[in-house]
Amino acid sequence: MSGETVDRRRRSRRIRRSLLAVGLATGLAALGAGALAAPAAGTDSTAFTLTPTSDPGSGSATGDDISFSVESADLAHGFLTKARMSQWLKTLGSNGVLRLGGYSMDLVWPAFGAYRNAPAPPQAIGGTVDQGDLNQLKALLDDSGWKVTLGAPLKAVIDQSKIKNPARDPSPPVTLDQAVAEVKAAHETLGDDMLAVEIGNEYDNVTTLTPAEYYEVLKRYHAAIKQAVPGVNIKVTGPSANTATTNTLLEDFVAAVRADTATDSRQVISELSNHLYAGSHCGSNIMTIPQLMSANTHLTARNKLRGIMEITGRLGNGMPAVLNESNSASCSGMPGVSDAYASSLWSLSYLLQTAQSGVERLHFHTNTAAICGDFQPRDSVNYPISYRYYGAFCAADRQALAANRLSATPLYYGLWAFHQIPNGKFLNVNLPDTALPQLRVYAVEHKTGKMTVVLINVQDPAVSTSTDDAVTINVPAQYTSGRTVTLSSTGAGGLASLDAAKISLGGATISDRGVPSGEPSGAQVPITDGRSTVTVAPGTAQIVTFSTRP
Repeated sequence: MSGETVDRRRRSRRIRRSLLAVGLATGLAALGAGALAAPAAGTDSTAFTLTPTSDPGSGSATGDDISFSVESADLAHGFLTKARMSQWLKTLGSNGVLRLGGYSMDLVWPAFGAYRNAPAPPQAIGGTVDQGDLNQLKALLDDSGWKVTLGAPLKAVIDQSKIKNPARDPSPPVTLDQAVAEVKAAHETLGDDMLAVEIGNEYDNVTTLTPAEYYEVLKRYHAAIKQAVPGVNIKVTGPSANTATTNTLLEDFVAAVRADTATDSRQVISELSNHLYAGSHCGSNIMTIPQLMSANTHLTARNKLRGIMEITGRLGNGMPAVLNESNSASCSGMPGVSDAYASSLWSLSYLLQTAQSGVERLHFHTNTAAICGDFQPRDSVNYPISYRYYGAFCAADRQALAANRLSATPLYYGLWAFHQIPNGKFLNVNLPDTALPQLRVYAVEHKTGKMTVVLINVQDPAVSTSTDDAVTINVPAQYTSGRTVTLSSTGAGGLASLDAAKISLGGATISDRGVPSGEPSGAQVPITDGRSTVTVAPGTAQIVTFSTRP
């Protein structure tokens, strides 16, 4: 190829980028906030201006409150409570919550009370949970500082005519008193580390119960637990409905709760639980990286979260809302997407978006014992050792798994990045929705007086038209210095890179024991005349913290 041809193509690419910048800047200016004039041709960047202001209606960031959802089968088979797991939890903070449940909630045999020595029936493909499992769980919680919500079966304790498909993964014949015996044993073993009992997993997906009928099941469970464990009000949680983008089932459930004037819902339900996945890999469904990172996916989540908070608020009693099962794509994730570098940036943004909405906690569904890339279906003889593409950790091979050596996935790096953000109140950054195809921004005012601004350039560095984001922040007068930590990947393929070993946070990485190689380091960010400009390359995130004068 001649040098003249190369130069002509370079000029053409610069012109395309400049036109993109001009078009975006025009759209921003039309909305009146968040934009500077487009840069001159050939700069390969798009300019934005942010002015953080107070936002009384927003939630709070708690970087130390990352949570996981884990299959009940992982507890029954001892995978969750392996000694290797504690450090992986502690690296993400000491206030997380493990939700034990998922699809296998109805496939596990509880060996407690009168059923302590009863043989597990063949339907119990999720394994048997006994006192030894609870003892190991207690050790894990004590060492990590995490807490737990316990899943209880639904399908076996309701009218069997209400089961949608009795032939599909039939549940073991667990009785209500047997399930309650497990709750009693769990309370005696875990104490206050057990926050609540979740009744069933996605009841609407496996039963024909109406929201009102499901609420009656919750009350029946609560009454039975209260009788078995007198003097301690162990609350239940639900409805944990299927991952629809609408909130119709939650709305109908809350309506049923409000209609029951004879019951104080605050004494029965500890929190309203919801499920949400960005996409799906169920059946013939697919998800792509452009879809995961799209403005549409971001806006869909925002609408879902706002709806959850509005409906929960109708109870008027301060009841928290949680997403107790969530991730990039349902049905074990999408290969090449959920396990790609894109999920690092997406999960960081999603955690911030969820916390900003006021939802109290976000649980990422994950495996705890899996070989990276070795997907096995639920009917495999090795169930539940099934690699979920959206898992937070996995082993390179069976030898590594046996040696308790796991690898941090791209998802884990996104969570670790979120952990760097201290507790504080979200600010309004005044960024219009037209910027979302290029940039996601969040700002948090810490209780210590500092301010952290998170800038995520969601453009793919492997795409030639992607540009830097030149973000100018109007910094309040009290801040005199800034420091930024970068989340990035040097893996080939940009957002599609599957090599998690190429990801770093401030130059630091995670070892196969779950230990950071060091504290993420940062670079100084100058402030001139109350303004600070940060350049965010495509496919990176900048976590910028501004401090006051010592």
